[in-house]
Amino acid sequence: MWWSRPSLRARLALALLLAPLAGCGFRPMYGAAEREAVSPELAAITVAPIKDRIGQQLELSLREALNPDGLSVKPRFRLDVVLTTSRVDLGIQANATSTRGRVDSYVTLYLSEIETGKRIYTSRAQSTAAFNILTDAYAAEVAEEDARTRTVRDLTTEIRARLSLFMDELRPQQAHSG
Repeated sequence: MWWSRPSLRARLALALLLAPLAGCGFRPMYGAAEREAVSPELAAITVAPIKDRIGQQLELSLREALNPDGLSVKPRFRLDVVLTTSRVDLGIQANATSTRGRVDSYVTLYLSEIETGKRIYTSRAQSTAAFNILTDAYAAEVAEEDARTRTVRDLTTEIRARLSLFMDELRPQQAHSG
């Protein structure tokens, strides 16, 4: 019907309202647009070893996220990550068993220039994931491991986003100083 289609005037008004966004540098932080060309600055970040099993998972995940295409780039930055993980039992019943658990992971990031050793960026991030504690011990272990994996995935996304934003701010500073 004629009333279900937007009029030409409405389309034009919408286009005029969205036009300023095209030139302002707006781009979605999350979503389909995230898989754009790999930033050479991010690919130039070396991730230092992180202790414990979950730390190893985070380290590998960060390496993949920062340089997904495996570009051969001279390392210019070093990322040191301090990871702390804790498990909390929730839903305590009268018989002292719990039915729910939570994994909390906290990271502190230190980005340094390799050439000078100067620390140029520090940040903190955290992720929380809950899981059911089942009566089957193996299923409960798998559920807890899955929660840890989800925190690694969330932290990787958060760290990559923060480093991308920092590198976007750093690029104009390097152009003026260099």
